[in-house]
Amino acid sequence: MRNPISIARLGALAFGVVACSTNPTSPASRTVVASVVPAGGSVAVPIGSSVMVTFSNPMQMGMEIYAALHEGSVTGPVVAGTWMWSGDRTQLTFTPTMPLKAGTDYTMHLGGGMVDGSDAPVDFQSCVNQFGGQWATPGMMGGGMMGGSTMMGPGWKGSNGMYGMTFTFTTA
Repeated sequence: MRNPISIARLGALAFGVVACSTNPTSPASRTVVASVVPAGGSVAVPIGSSVMVTFSNPMQMGMEIYAALHEGSVTGPVVAGTWMWSGDRTQLTFTPTMPLKAGTDYTMHLGGGMVDGSDAPVDFQSCVNQFGGQWATPGMMGGGMMGGSTMMGPGWKGSNGMYGMTFTFTTA
C-alpha cells in the first residue's frame, strides 16, 4: 500500500520543478551567451570573418545598440559597421563597413545591461569560463573618465557594476 503523504510530497515536488522551469529567472530558462565567433583570445582570425554572438533566447528589440567592435582595447575606436539580428533575434552579427585590418587586435564589447525578450538581464558569467570573455571593469573603461563616452551609461552597466563583457581577438 502506498503512503498518501509520500505521493502528495512527490506531487508538490513535481509541481515545483515544473514551475521553476518556466520561471524566467530560473537557471534553466535564463538567457546566456550560447556562442561567440571569434572567441576571446583567438589569433590569426581571417580579416573577412564574421563577428557573431548567439544568445540562448530571443533578445529584446534595440539591444544591438549595446554591442560594439573596438579596434584595440575596449577604449579604442569603434569600428564602423552594422549589427543585425537573425530572424529569431538570437544571433547578432557585425558586418564592418571596411575589412578589418590585418595583424590587429579587436575587442567585441557587449553591454552588461542587455535584456532578453522577456526583459530579463542576460547572464554573462558563463562567458568568463567559455568563449574567452572578460568583464569590462570600471578600470578597463578608463576609470569612469572616458570623455563622455556613452558606453558607461544605462544598458552598458550591469547590476554587478561591470560594463558588460569583452572578447579580444587578433586578425591574421
